[in-house]
Parts: sequence; structure tokens; C-alpha cells
Amino acid sequence: MVNSKQFSLLDVKLIYFLILTVSMYFFSIDLYAPALPSIKVFFQAPFNQVQWTITLFATGFWSSQLIFGALISHFDKRKILLTTSATFSCLSLAAISAPHIEALYLYRFAQGVCCAAMYVIGFATVRELAEEHRLKTIMPLSSMGFTFMSAISPIIGGFIIYNGEWHQVFICMSLAGLLLFSSTYLLFPRSKTKKRALDIKTISARFIINEAFTNYKSMIANATFMISSFISISAVVAMVVFYQIASFIFIGEAGITSLDFGFICFLLIMVSVLARVYYLKYLRHSLALNGLFKWSWIAMGSALMAFMSTLFQGMAFIVFFAICYSIFMFSLSIVHCYALVFAFTEADRSQAGYSAAIYGTLTASYILVGAVISSVFEPGIIYLIILMLLMAFVCLCGTAYIQYKKKHLSRHLV
Repeated sequence: MVNSKQFSLLDVKLIYFLILTVSMYFFSIDLYAPALPSIKVFFQAPFNQVQWTITLFATGFWSSQLIFGALISHFDKRKILLTTSATFSCLSLAAISAPHIEALYLYRFAQGVCCAAMYVIGFATVRELAEEHRLKTIMPLSSMGFTFMSAISPIIGGFIIYNGEWHQVFICMSLAGLLLFSSTYLLFPRSKTKKRALDIKTISARFIINEAFTNYKSMIANATFMISSFISISAVVAMVVFYQIASFIFIGEAGITSLDFGFICFLLIMVSVLARVYYLKYLRHSLALNGLFKWSWIAMGSALMAFMSTLFQGMAFIVFFAICYSIFMFSLSIVHCYALVFAFTEADRSQAGYSAAIYGTLTASYILVGAVISSVFEPGIIYLIILMLLMAFVCLCGTAYIQYKKKHLSRHLV
């Protein structure tokens, strides 16, 4: 699949840190998701109040992306990552003794802010230091890694809830923060080419804001980058939305234990991991737009088949829906690989921090909208299927738009 001899020490470090930094965000949601019903009982809170612990976490993540994208373009990424990983670990420990759900809101929001820095630094470091031809390997391999971490997180969370208390999921989060802190201190990769040192005293807030505005404006004007980023996010959001909603559907309504739900999530997300293996072995060098169209249509078809699962009840419904959702996850995961590489090759290396921040903001916006809707409406299987259809529709329309822009540009050049 991938020749290990082609990997340098820098490549290995980049893959490791991208997996770890991105995993912190999904670990903080996926590990936490099986605990939602227990938190509801513990605080005697209605569903919408418990859902706000997810919504506010996503809000903290979303609101900080662009800020960190500007900061890491001027200041040492390593120091920022050390600070935010240590803070995340401390916040996780503080959440254990939350006296009421409002305090948990505060801790979760602050955790989201810390994860924003980690997420941006992970993607920006890869785009800045990796050779462009290596992105086709590094990005999908890293994606496979943090997808696998996403797969085992609900199992860990389900096991904790099954054998202990919901507070203990935050102990795991704290340990993950310590792992990132120690890894950053010892192993964080640095560029071989030295940048011109900037004097902190000469960098004003106005200078940072003006430069950030200029760079973000140019990135947003890059329609191909924006649309392909939005497409690649759809597969990731498909996993997160499933955890948020399905825990109530399967645990609350179908009577499945939190541990069994964790294993269901694991099997479904392993499908996504296998999709990335398939992409790396067979599809890496194929035409991106053709692949995006083909697999987006497969995702749409599987979402329509998932709608048919509502005609069944009990175990028949669970099995049929799981099969449809597995096909949906497989196809969207391949779409994600195509679009992820396509997006970051469209971004200039000098704008690594800004492109990573926009990508993270789009990720958070997508998840935040779903979380807010879930805070208002009680989750149900029809709601989940509608979201699946919307995600597939976004992939199809986005790919069509990119193809149109590429053809238009080619005609203009001719």
C-alpha cells in the first residue's frame, strides 16, 4: 500500500502530530458521547440542556479557529501547543467536580478553545513542512489514524460508563492532554529553513489583525479550496453527528447498553478506516473530481436506503440501518480523502496557518449547526437520515461546482 522506506523522520512526526492534535477534538466528543444519558440522569436535566455541553464545546472550538490561525503565523506553534494542551488537561480534571451543569458548560467551552489551537497547529504544521507530493500519502494516513482514534473512543467511553461513573471520562481526557503536552515538548517537528525572527515588541495587534484579514480574504476568495474543504468535512461530521444523536436513539429507545453502543460505533468507524486503506491502495493517484462524483452518488444512494430501514423495527431495523450507514460511511470517507488532499494542495504553503484555521472553522460550523438543531429538537432516526441526505447532497453539488470552476478557468487560460 505505502512504501515505508519513502518516509523520513519528519514525515513520521508530521503524521503522529496531525493524528494526535486532531484526535483531541474528536476524542473530547466521541469519548464523551456515551456519557450523555448518564449526565442527563446525574444532573436531572432535560435532553436539550445536556446537549448544550456538546454545543458549547463546539462553540468554543468554532469561535477560536481564526484567532489561532493568525497567532501561529507569527508566534511559536510549539509554545502555543504546550500551553493549550496543559490547559486542556487541567480543565478536564476541573470538570470532574462540576457542581452543576452550568459549570460543566464553562469547562466544555474552554476545552473547545484549547482544541481549536491543537487542530489548527496540526494541519498548519503538515502543510508548512511536508513536501507537496507527500500530501497524498500523509493526509489520508493521518486521517486514517485519527479516524481509528475516533473509533475506539466511544468504546472507551462506553466501557467507563458501563463499569464506573461519567466523571471518569474526563480523567481520560486529562491523560490525553498530558500525552500531547509531553509529545510536543520532546518531539514537535521544526522547519529546516529558519524563518526571520520577529520581535514581539514590534508586532502590534493592529498588524496581526490587518495581515489576518488580508490572508483570510484571499483564502475565502479561493472557491476551490473552500468548497473542497467543505466536502471533506462531511465525512467527519457524519461520524460526530451519529455519536451525538444515535446514543439517545439506541441507548434511550432501543435499550442497548452504553458498552454495546460503543462497539456499534467502533464497527461503523472501522468501516471508515478501511475506506481510507482502500483509498491509499487503489485510488490515491486517480482523478479527484471523477472519484468525488462517483463516491458522492454512492453516499446518496445509501442514505436513501437508510430511509427504508424505518419500515422495520427492533433488531431488523438496527441491522438494516447499520448496513446502510456502513456503506454511507465508506463512500463519504473516500470522498473525504479525495477532498482533503485536493483542498490543501490548493492552499499556498505560506498561508498554512490561515488555511488550517478556515478548514477548522468550517468543521466546527458544520458540527455546531447540527448540535444547535439537536438542542432544540428531540433526536430521531428520520432526523439522522435527513442529515445524511444533506451531507451527500453537499458533496455532489460541491464537486459539480469545482468541476465547473476548473473548466471555466481552463477556457479562460486558452
